[in-house]
Amino acid sequence: MASIRRGALKVGGDVAVEFANTADSLRSWRDLVDFLELREAVTRSEGAALRVMGERDARHCAAALDQGLRLRETIRSMLDAIAAKRPLRAGWVAEINQALAWGAGAPRLVRHDAGWRLGFAPDVVDPRRALAPIAQAMADLAASRGGGEIKRCANPRCILYFRDASRTRRRRWCSMAVCGNRMKVAAHVRRHGRRRSA
Repeated sequence: MASIRRGALKVGGDVAVEFANTADSLRSWRDLVDFLELREAVTRSEGAALRVMGERDARHCAAALDQGLRLRETIRSMLDAIAAKRPLRAGWVAEINQALAWGAGAPRLVRHDAGWRLGFAPDVVDPRRALAPIAQAMADLAASRGGGEIKRCANPRCILYFRDASRTRRRRWCSMAVCGNRMKVAAHVRRHGRRRSA
């Protein structure tokens, strides 16, 4: 889990948004499973089963990872459209629906901390089932019309999206500690640089 944990900056506020933000950090099946486990999209026992699947059937898991990377591009396109308040394309929706079908199974209660949460019990051995929770999160975003909450970071050099859950819905940066601070420092330098030159 070290490779994902090291670069894991949870700014998206949603599994689908954070998956879109993974950029180039998903290089292996194990990275994908680590991502899902860290975001609580799968339980530890489901993560362990997916890792074993990766060891037993590396070829199919590598193909599933490739499909996951294509799904990530579709999700990025959808988030871009939602943030810009544009309609979603039928092809994108079809890809999400296909990924939802990969997780065919049933919901179940699973232990979570001191209590329970609703989890998902896949009834297939297809490694693409790992992508179903991500597709579910994207489908929930699209269906909830929460598009006003999805934004792209205001830093023109940043590629990250986030779900704005602030009270005023005026959040501009993926992270105040990263992009917000950089942009404010740059603005400060521009303002004070102009004063000195004048």
